[in-house]
Amino acid sequence: MTYLDHAATTPMLAESIAAMSAELAQVGNPSSLHSSGRRARKVVEESREIIAAALGARPIEVIFTGGGTEANNLAVKGLFWAAQQKDENKKRVLVSAVEHHAVLDPVMWLGEHEGAEIEILPVDKLGRVLPETLRKAFVLP
Repeated sequence: MTYLDHAATTPMLAESIAAMSAELAQVGNPSSLHSSGRRARKVVEESREIIAAALGARPIEVIFTGGGTEANNLAVKGLFWAAQQKDENKKRVLVSAVEHHAVLDPVMWLGEHEGAEIEILPVDKLGRVLPETLRKAFVLP
């Protein structure tokens, strides 16, 4: 079988399933101070360190979310606010015409609530933003 709906879910690696299954059998809220909570927190933080090392990042840069929509929301708004912190005149947000609503919704929210200037970039017949389109978008009037 060929599965083409990876936007909805992607099959996990066997190693990930095994590691997750072992932890799902445990109890402990990682935010709690009792021994079960501390053990759970240790697993979360060690996992963060392993993922960070694999990505060449610092553990503090690895954020766990409940899913792709939450992650997209955090990334889109976080990047915009970080740019604003450096330069309050940075208001442009470029987004392709074929983005998933999980990306478009926070982009549009920034336009409505934070004064972001949204530019929707056209795509070719294969759904790609062409390099020349992106180049033109970076040339300000």
